[in-house]
Amino acid sequence: MGDDRFGPNTAEVEAFLQRLRGMTPAEWEAVTSAAPGVGANPDLEIRQSPEYFTALDAATRAAKSAAFPGSESAFYDAMRTAQLVADASAFQPSTRPEPASSAVVDDGLPPDAEAEAISRIMSTAYEEESWRRVMTACMVAAGALVVRRALSTKNFKTLYAPFSDR
Repeated sequence: MGDDRFGPNTAEVEAFLQRLRGMTPAEWEAVTSAAPGVGANPDLEIRQSPEYFTALDAATRAAKSAAFPGSESAFYDAMRTAQLVADASAFQPSTRPEPASSAVVDDGLPPDAEAEAISRIMSTAYEEESWRRVMTACMVAAGALVVRRALSTKNFKTLYAPFSDR
């Protein structure tokens, strides 16, 4: 891995990773708001943010086309490292004994307990979706920094947008 772990833009990628390490909860929330939806319904999300997914495709193609020697491995290494850094942040969803599900645990619950269980499930699902958005935004921005010189300015700005004002 050496000094150019992320290729010619290693210094920018390292600075971005350091920035992630120091982000406040308010900054994480701003990234969540700025990042496009991802994961739950890919077809819908692609239709809602076509320029984002077009730019991501361009970045992935640039990395795979050997934009510089080792660009593909540097691209994916930066994305994975950003995921690990974000995963260690204070913004991570609270630890829960069970993941969110759509089933209410017990049909015999009194109405208040059933309403509370439904609220807890919805809250957990919202936290998990927010976390997926943040993780994806971090990974995509780090990858975009790696291949920045091979991307159009428009595509780079689109991919880095959730972090541009933070």
